Amino acid sequence: MGNPSVARVGDAVPTASKHLLGPSGRTFAVFWLSIALCALWLLLTLHDLHAVRHLPELPPLRPDAPEPDVTIVMAVRDDVQHVADSVERLLAQQHVRMQLVVVNDRSQDGTGMVLDSLARRFPRLRIVTVDELPPDWLGKSHALHQATAGISTRWLLFTDGDAHLSPDALARAIDAAEQANAQHVSLLPTHRDTTFLGRAGLLAFQLVVQRRVAEVNAQKQRGFVGTGAFNLVRTEAYRAIGGHLPLRLEVVDDVWLGFLLHRHGFRSRVWFAPRDFAIDWGATPRALVRVVEKNMFAVLRYRTWLAALAVTAAFALVLGSLAAPWYAGAIGWWPAASYLATGIPGALLARRMQWNPLAGLLVPLSRLLLPIALLNSTWVTLWQGGVRWRGTFYPLAQLRRGQVR
Repeated sequence: MGNPSVARVGDAVPTASKHLLGPSGRTFAVFWLSIALCALWLLLTLHDLHAVRHLPELPPLRPDAPEPDVTIVMAVRDDVQHVADSVERLLAQQHVRMQLVVVNDRSQDGTGMVLDSLARRFPRLRIVTVDELPPDWLGKSHALHQATAGISTRWLLFTDGDAHLSPDALARAIDAAEQANAQHVSLLPTHRDTTFLGRAGLLAFQLVVQRRVAEVNAQKQRGFVGTGAFNLVRTEAYRAIGGHLPLRLEVVDDVWLGFLLHRHGFRSRVWFAPRDFAIDWGATPRALVRVVEKNMFAVLRYRTWLAALAVTAAFALVLGSLAAPWYAGAIGWWPAASYLATGIPGALLARRMQWNPLAGLLVPLSRLLLPIALLNSTWVTLWQGGVRWRGTFYPLAQLRRGQVR
């Protein structure tokens, strides 16, 4: 008879330790996975809440602010239906000494005739016509580069035809930039004619942007940003980075303009202007996926492995969190609830955009549009072997070769 107080090897594993072995090892792993997911989403929620709450709105124009001189630059192609309205809206800017330069970029639909007629009516309007695109240039970058030749005003504003600005928005942005000693300003818009679900998708995208904006607006700037519909830059800073020449093959030229300015030591600032700046962009979830089709893979510098990793990680984190109650039991409600809480910053941002906060509460679901859009952008670009934009096809090898380094 053995001593009953002495257990055999293998029989003395404490009950608590058995959770680390065999089937109970899975319980241990699931527990800590749930804790990690819960912590991830709570930290993200707190970060986004801070970013949205501290997002500065475009300040009012000071009564004693001087009238700045500025050139507005816009490139158009085959936009005969909207170009007259776009030009007249931009010329309505007040409290600035301005000229408007519109580039007719190889239009075939009568846009040129409309612009010529407008130029006869408005002395502050100058038309630049591009008939042929030179090698190793994207159409838009080439158009903007051509438009800025010989300009001597203190400020340049690059904008798009769908941008709707309040009459004093440009003057206020320049005054705010001068007060902040900034050489580059981007304004964040609201969106016109959007559906409820479209707003939910836009808010998911906007929360990603807010994280970058917080880095740019930090006391010591830590990141860069740019918005194609409102990129305001000091002319001397624009000249110092080489204009659009380094950006000649950048699909997201607006963002990389911000990068070059940051790299050269110029200061950027971003203001939120939902009451003063609106664009037509991503009205529905489907439209949102389509409008970023050429951009999202480009943002990742056309790195297929990185796109695959980002898509996989995004789906795994989101779906893994939502499904946690089914595979993790009671503790799985922690990551699920924490993930659903990421809609709170979305609701706050919706309120600041004067939208229904319920659209923001849908952000935990609409966030899936981000990996879907990236997957679509990557697939279409690889399948085509490049990007088709403004009537021209640009091979992927050419775009990769022409990236800003």
